[in-house]
Amino acid sequence: MLKAGHPAIWKDGKLFEEACRWLNNEIVPIKPSPKTWAQAAQSLLTWLDFLEAAEVDWQFAGQADLVAYRDAYLGAISPQTGKEYSANTIAVRMTYIIDFICFAVEHDWIDSDLRVGPIAPLRQSNRAPIDKDALAHIRKGSGGPKGEDGVGAVVRRLNKLKPRSGQDDTVRTLSREDLTALLRWAGPRPSERKPGDGGSDRDFIVFALGWACGLRVQEIADVNVLSILGITASSEVLGQMHKLLITGKRMKTRLIDVPTWLVLDLQAYIEGERKRALRKRGPRVEEKQLILNSEYSTRTGKPMTKSAMQDLVERACLKIGLINNVKKVNPETGEVVVAQTPKYSMHCLRHTYTVMTYHNHRKSGYAELDAWKYVQMQLGHKSPTTTINTYLNHLSVWADYRAGRSLLQMVR
Repeated sequence: MLKAGHPAIWKDGKLFEEACRWLNNEIVPIKPSPKTWAQAAQSLLTWLDFLEAAEVDWQFAGQADLVAYRDAYLGAISPQTGKEYSANTIAVRMTYIIDFICFAVEHDWIDSDLRVGPIAPLRQSNRAPIDKDALAHIRKGSGGPKGEDGVGAVVRRLNKLKPRSGQDDTVRTLSREDLTALLRWAGPRPSERKPGDGGSDRDFIVFALGWACGLRVQEIADVNVLSILGITASSEVLGQMHKLLITGKRMKTRLIDVPTWLVLDLQAYIEGERKRALRKRGPRVEEKQLILNSEYSTRTGKPMTKSAMQDLVERACLKIGLINNVKKVNPETGEVVVAQTPKYSMHCLRHTYTVMTYHNHRKSGYAELDAWKYVQMQLGHKSPTTTINTYLNHLSVWADYRAGRSLLQMVR
């Protein structure tokens, strides 16, 4: 029975009892925000509406239907925003949908290939949140049994169907003209900035850690401020390299080279724009993450997220005209529209670093394999073969530019 003030889900004018039980047992006790309740309910309704249009009963919907749901929204246009659905939006919706599916499997409501193995014991409601994450039991794999059977297996299998959010692995390299335009939008180097200059030190730093160091977006978000302050750099030798410890995929660490000019810019950001953001947030506030939201953000002084960094690059591209015009189809109306999409993503800066560094090393006298090995170590790839296979067909960009003592000289 629903309690007063608790949300309800209606479908075709009727109370959807199973969905209401899921919402009030699994979502409401953990996340008391009505906005989250609405997001969870709306996510589930998109799944139900999709199945209704496909004439599939939700109790008999299978894995192929979930894949079809994902693919229908990838690259489609949202009727609310007029823009294409992001992979992150679809992944969040599917997280709620998968949680409902697991709840339905536990209650023996599902009769399709979405269920696997024996039914696991029901999860306890009113469980404590993990890091205040309403769906931590799915993301952390803690909501079901540890073995291969039961809801835990359902979660692991279905989570693999979600689109990868926050990263575009398509190898697109910025040309010198496009990279110069992006850096101009971010403004002068933090160590050279003067009062009245436009742009943002933080934005320049986020871009530079990508195109001048080859870091993944998560690695940029994880850079520790103390590791930067511990470097002693001199402006007299801008091309000198300094070692920085980076934590990469699967928590593996590696040492990368960071040029002196970038160390000076990082330290200028720390002592300037970053410090002002922390002061605005509150007295004696400290954060270990290097990159923080700006003093003008509603989350001023708090760590900048991966998605915010992705949005930063996309917003910059749209602002300066680095766009693609792509035809998209609204899955709800069938209407075809032309949408402007950013030409580059955050990950493209990493691709750009790879190609620039390879050419700079080759033109500086390095043997081909030695150049690839250096890039491999910087990127954190397991072997040079991975690096070569990924980038060998994308070396034409930057091939005509002369070598410089640092990558910074190649864009100036």
